[in-house]
Amino acid sequence: MDTTVKGLILKSIDYKEADKLLTILTLEKGKISVRARGIKKSNSKLKAFCQSFCFADIELIEGKAGYVLSGINCIDSFFEITKDLDKFAYGFAVIEILDKICAENEIYPSLFVEALKCIKTINYTKLDPRLILSKFIIGTLKLEGFSLNLNTCSRCRTPLMSNLYFDLSSGEILCNACRTFESIEIEKSVFSTFKILSQNDYDKLQTIKIPKNILEKTLNVLTQNLTYKYEIKLNSLKL
Repeated sequence: MDTTVKGLILKSIDYKEADKLLTILTLEKGKISVRARGIKKSNSKLKAFCQSFCFADIELIEGKAGYVLSGINCIDSFFEITKDLDKFAYGFAVIEILDKICAENEIYPSLFVEALKCIKTINYTKLDPRLILSKFIIGTLKLEGFSLNLNTCSRCRTPLMSNLYFDLSSGEILCNACRTFESIEIEKSVFSTFKILSQNDYDKLQTIKIPKNILEKTLNVLTQNLTYKYEIKLNSLKL
């Protein structure tokens, strides 16, 4: 059966002599594996589009052995990401997160849109990619059911004032009295950054100015939380 889906190519690996196996996050079918036959041949018309970050209308043939690629109509290749080392590293961190969190054949429409917004912002703006990735991680955790309570301690409900802690096991902000062995202390500036990113969409990030050292600390807390919850280690950020 032939079908067309909107998809974001996450990664591709060599398969046999001339094929590749693509991992694609699609709007309609979730994360799927697709065999791209003959894609490594020099005369393949689809070769240029079977790359990470390619957002496209993807034509598939669904058979007993799975999906086979039959065509691609590229909507956006997000080419600027591939030309800049920083953009690529933080953009590929988004790919790594999607690949780890998304289960095969489960649909994630809101996360799909969130990821496209993030990648588009990294590609087309000069914003610090740490700011954009931090926004994406906060949004992703919210969609996964781990929304940050930024007004009161998530345990005792007292207003959050000082001596703030981020609990890695629950993803909650705790006061000094409620902290656990799995909590790490966070600076007030990091807490304020959480608030700013939670309250503003990607198109508003242009107006936000946060010092680089605070962005580093904010992203460090968020990536520690990803590692704890999903065993995600963002290899791309080690570049």
